Amino acid sequence: MTAYQAGDYVYILREDGSVMGAGRIKRQRPDGRYKVRKAGRNQVVTLPSGRLAIHPQNSW
Repeated sequence: MTAYQAGDYVYILREDGSVMGAGRIKRQRPDGRYKVRKAGRNQVVTLPSGRLAIHPQNSW
């Protein structure tokens, strides 16, 4: 399991592992899931680390 830091850029993955979108980590919740702000949208989603992957970009 990968630990992400606030501000990390990540891919948001579907259940089957395909890429659904990208976002930026806001914070980790006490239950281990992450709050992620979707790129290009003012929307925050909560996801487990298994649904995230490191994004090569560090800004957008």
